[in-house]
Amino acid sequence: MMRLIFAAIAVAFSAFSTAGAAHAQGVVFANSDPLVTIHSTFTGQTITLFGNIEPGSGSVPEAGPYDVMVLVRGPASDRVIRIKERQFGLVLNADQAIYRDLPGYYAILASRPFDQILSAGMRADPRTALSSLVARARSVGDGERFDAELIRMMEEAGLFIEAERGVAFLSSTTFTTRILLPSSVPNGSYLAQVLVVADGELVGSGSTTFSVRTQGFERFLSRAATTSPFLYGLAAVLTAIGTGWLGGVLFKR
Repeated sequence: MMRLIFAAIAVAFSAFSTAGAAHAQGVVFANSDPLVTIHSTFTGQTITLFGNIEPGSGSVPEAGPYDVMVLVRGPASDRVIRIKERQFGLVLNADQAIYRDLPGYYAILASRPFDQILSAGMRADPRTALSSLVARARSVGDGERFDAELIRMMEEAGLFIEAERGVAFLSSTTFTTRILLPSSVPNGSYLAQVLVVADGELVGSGSTTFSVRTQGFERFLSRAATTSPFLYGLAAVLTAIGTGWLGGVLFKR
């Protein structure tokens, strides 16, 4: 079984090497699905990321052992989080926080627990922790009150992921991981980065990209909702009228 796995990985590396897999600082890194399409029956999709560490190449030391952290970042946008409270018998917006350029999808996966891999300097990198990522994006609002709630909501939606043992080594240098894109995953370009760590220090890195795109009529609705509100509204009205008319015809029969 393991021979088949290694053979599949070897073939994949060969294919992606010729197709432009990322080579950076002694690391080869690629993904299984360069394009993810969203359609009417889309319920989510799993993508496999895999790579190989090349000891002695670039800054990668000859001797291991190595640890790996994989970061996957989706398209960014601004978000407003509001907290509602009951005042004078009414439910009103009590406070809010604004987050600028916050990724709509973010995954952090590692081969071992984060505190066993990262040095103090690497732990200060906002890319390596959801709490730091969110705090850095916040421009307005009380951090402790809003950050934890935002992370909770994004994790429940499957849009924020932290997996301390989410990366598996198939050999001393070959690794793989799988990420789940939920049905609510945003459209756009995604960047997957791999950080190779030895003795708590970053010794190599690599990256690969993939895209998420809505296809068919769903794509028209998605684009119209943001670029052509009038057309989107018109389509919604016509759809409602058509559905009502069809329902009336069927019930008459």
